[in-house]
Amino acid sequence: MKRLSQLFLSALAILVLVQCEPTLNERTPDAGQADFSSYVAIGNSLTAGYADNALHRDGQQSSFPNILAGQMKQAGGGDFFQPLVNPGVGSNADGQARLALQVSIGPDGTPSLAPGPAAETGQDIFSRQVEGPFNNMGIPGARSFHLVVEGYGNLNPFFGRMMSDPMATVLGDAMMAQPTFFTLWIGNNDVLGYATSGGTGEGFAEMGDPAAVAGNDITPMNVFSGSIDAIAGTLAASGAQGAVINIPDVTSIPFFTTVPWNGLLLTAEQAQQLRAGYAAQGVPAPLIPDFQAGQNGFILADPESPIGLRMAQQGELVLLSVPQDSLRNAGWGSITPIPDQYTLRASQIGEVQQATDAFNAKLQEAANAYDLVFVDVNTVMESAVNPGLVFDGTLLNTVFVQGGIFSLDGVHLTPRGSAVVANVISENINAKYGSTLSPVNVSAYPGVHFP
Repeated sequence: MKRLSQLFLSALAILVLVQCEPTLNERTPDAGQADFSSYVAIGNSLTAGYADNALHRDGQQSSFPNILAGQMKQAGGGDFFQPLVNPGVGSNADGQARLALQVSIGPDGTPSLAPGPAAETGQDIFSRQVEGPFNNMGIPGARSFHLVVEGYGNLNPFFGRMMSDPMATVLGDAMMAQPTFFTLWIGNNDVLGYATSGGTGEGFAEMGDPAAVAGNDITPMNVFSGSIDAIAGTLAASGAQGAVINIPDVTSIPFFTTVPWNGLLLTAEQAQQLRAGYAAQGVPAPLIPDFQAGQNGFILADPESPIGLRMAQQGELVLLSVPQDSLRNAGWGSITPIPDQYTLRASQIGEVQQATDAFNAKLQEAANAYDLVFVDVNTVMESAVNPGLVFDGTLLNTVFVQGGIFSLDGVHLTPRGSAVVANVISENINAKYGSTLSPVNVSAYPGVHFP
């Protein structure tokens, strides 16, 4: 019996191996109907690999386009050239990324940002190792309409370091690589500047002049729409295949969700003292913030309030850029209202979300019009908020520092976050073009790096 059992187990093992083999063969990377011979990525800092509030070599090498290009290479794709910063720029002695920001964790577990080590004085972060044309045309700071502005490199040094000509456009330089396949991930900055400034600029508008758009304004819809048509239309007219990626709701990323709106913890005595203090300043009783023992909303500056301030309400946001020492030691949020540039009120959040929905609708419309892949990263990031994403047995979410997706600036992706995005894009490409790009092991890429 023992001998028969051993033979049965051996036969079963051989059967399992034989049955598994076709499955492995089915995943052999293949381009299908796609042409990956010249892949070009067009976008902003999320495409460039900007992370931890800096452009550095490590971030570029783990950017989602570089990861995706590696997947395409296995399926017969071509080389992928990036305008890499010089070795050592943005890196410390052991080759790890040097950060412009670093995190400290307080005794209560609350994270806060402080200036950290950056590239050493005298290092030229804007020089590059190779000449173009480049396959990674991600330009930190770029909005949709910036990609078609002549001479944009004279305004943005991140493009200035790689432009082919003083009057070059980002789109024109991207076309120099003769793309057969492209990704377009643009639009984040068209709303982000308004949000990170605390809504101090102009909100969402249907019509506007691009020349009048300030850094803290939301891009008008007509400007965004015309830019997307020009970019996607030019690429599609050249015969290139591609993928258009929508933008996440920025109000759900760690920069906006880490500091709780009700982070003012008071004892009963402290609550009474604050109420008495406001009364002593002549604030009418109905307008005195209702401080209570326990969690309270921070006191925010509000120009629409009769007294210029009020208590934060659930759903409103305090930005990660708010000075932590002022919250803890200078009475911000209790005695003194948090200044407007560090908060987003409900009406301002509405402006951001209205613009995001409109921009994403336009991006999907363009993908459909030009027969391109549409990648819904917004829904993926919504899932990352709650309940989180599981890759390779690892739970990832949007929690600051611990979540693994966002870097220390609370806005840009970690290498692990970039790997998630690359896998989502390749999955959609496979569905459209019948390719079999292999997913990368997300766990093999690091999350937040501490210097």
